[in-house]
Amino acid sequence: MSYLITGATGLVGQQLLTRLLKRRKSLYCLVKDDDNRQRLLDMAAKLNQQRLIIPIMGNLRDPLLGLSETDLEHLKGNVTDVVHLACDRDFGNITNERVKRHIYGTEQVIACGHAIGAKRLHHLSSIAAAGLYRGCFDETMFSQAEQLTHPYFLSHHLCEKVVRQQSDLAFRIYRPGFIVGDSQTGQANRVQGPYYFFKLMQRLGDMVPKWMPLAGFEGGCINIVPADYVADALDCLIHTPDLDGQCFHLTDNKPYLAGEVLNLISKANRGPTLTLKFNMNLGGLLPQPWLQLASQYPPIAKLGQRVLADLGIPQDLWSMLNYPTRFDNHNAKRILDAAGIHCPDLASYINPVWDYWERNLDPELFIEQAICAKLANKVVMITGAGSGIGRACAQRLATTGAKLILVGRRQDKLEETLALIEAKGGKGLACPCDLTQDDAVKQLISERLSQEGNVDVLINCAGRSIRRSVQHSTERMHDYERTMAINYFARVRLILGLIETMASQGRGHIINVSSIGVLTNAPRFSAYVASNSALEAFCRCAGAEYADRNVSFTTINMPLVDTPMSAPTELYQAIPTLSAAQAADLIAKAVVKRPKRIATRLGIVGATLHALSPTIAESCMNMLYRLFPESGEIQPNDKHYHNQQQIIGLAAMLRGIHF
Repeated sequence: MSYLITGATGLVGQQLLTRLLKRRKSLYCLVKDDDNRQRLLDMAAKLNQQRLIIPIMGNLRDPLLGLSETDLEHLKGNVTDVVHLACDRDFGNITNERVKRHIYGTEQVIACGHAIGAKRLHHLSSIAAAGLYRGCFDETMFSQAEQLTHPYFLSHHLCEKVVRQQSDLAFRIYRPGFIVGDSQTGQANRVQGPYYFFKLMQRLGDMVPKWMPLAGFEGGCINIVPADYVADALDCLIHTPDLDGQCFHLTDNKPYLAGEVLNLISKANRGPTLTLKFNMNLGGLLPQPWLQLASQYPPIAKLGQRVLADLGIPQDLWSMLNYPTRFDNHNAKRILDAAGIHCPDLASYINPVWDYWERNLDPELFIEQAICAKLANKVVMITGAGSGIGRACAQRLATTGAKLILVGRRQDKLEETLALIEAKGGKGLACPCDLTQDDAVKQLISERLSQEGNVDVLINCAGRSIRRSVQHSTERMHDYERTMAINYFARVRLILGLIETMASQGRGHIINVSSIGVLTNAPRFSAYVASNSALEAFCRCAGAEYADRNVSFTTINMPLVDTPMSAPTELYQAIPTLSAAQAADLIAKAVVKRPKRIATRLGIVGATLHALSPTIAESCMNMLYRLFPESGEIQPNDKHYHNQQQIIGLAAMLRGIHF
């Protein structure tokens, strides 16, 4: 028995190859390009099985898999079994066009198997072939499938139908549950299926303390299986005699409800527990016409789409949480039990699966590739680029392929920044401009739009901070005028000058570096916080107007950063702060994710406390106000040493908040 295998470099394919190699038979593996061929050869070298693993160039989109005449002649009489594993199992990427390609590919696998004289086809389908069948779907059922409207279900169902209706080859069909990584190592090759909810639970764990109980839901049974179990089961069933024409469910006998799955993921992340669970069918008690109208109402539908897109969850996948189908695997279980093959409990391997995802598959790990894809050949304007966060941001984006428009007051400082990004291979232009002057800003915008045609991303880093209590500002109205001039009016001028061009191009992103003080209402920073708060309010209003024109606003409530702007405050030299490079990383994250807001946990806690109990929040900030001295009042003598240590310790504990 020798094999022709499609999808050999996939998650299940790699696992199955290691098991088939133990039988010392040739494995002819279809590869579509040189990259997949090299991956297969690397795998063969790692296993020291170069003689048995043989790559065959071809493509599922071509007749007879695009095999050359030489390969077809070589395979004739040498292959007894065709193992068809190749299929797009990503719920979020299946389209109707891909359904057609999958069906055609399956037809060509069968035609090729017939042409080379193979005896049997082993087709890896999915429980998705049952559609959204309500009830228990057993291994003898096929035509009873229901609600195949989504391309993901339709693809698996129609491909399986092609296999069942052909008469050229004997066949066996295998329907695994939703596949995740290896149960021992967690190893997987991409994000699909249940992995889409990992980012949701990761963010929940970042925002909510572990001890806080949350309300959740029960949902339907989500049948999850690890890749190594699927490979073990395939190896056993492929080589068990007298099973032709049958279908086997490779599923978990005791699947968890969707809410329980999310709880297991949260526990692996050491996050909070969804303690109070509601049955999702309770929605049936509400008037259905109202629910349908609400779900189809454009503003509500768009809101849901934006939330899911921000979490990276395909829109239709959310409905799978109330999955109505249970699967009977009596036939497969009988054979696999005899061979000592059992599906492990999800709770026993969720930790390695989570750990591997967090270390290797988390989209946050690929921010460098993502930011290059976002900014390649784009125009990015950075204000305050002569120093501090603005300069660090320019250096961070230097290698993305974007043209950086560096804006600041001093030509010499901008030239220094330009030299730094050019040393990294970046390209940019120094544009000195006093952003507080209306005519200068208009000239800047006019020149840049005439030269570049558009500014795709505006990053407002230029700003001014003043640390002075209201008590000491009663004769300093100019402090408030200065901060408003640069932190509010200057930024609004730029936004007003660029936003319509962005909207007409159908794309635009405006990123404002604000302050954590807006969330915590930091004392001594009334001028600074008020100016940033005004800008945030403006952007919330503008964001609502331009959301449907693909122009988005992001506010970064930046904690305390070590920059020339914070240097005059002597207290800040003794407490931990973010570096300018770390601040630039937050801006890079904003470019990729385009969230409405980026803030630290401490900032979110502060805002929550002010919202829930403003009196308590005010008392806490008053206590801190009395503890911390005015700028220039720190005394170096021993008399105040204990008080200084208290101040520094508290500032370190509340890292990033302005005092």
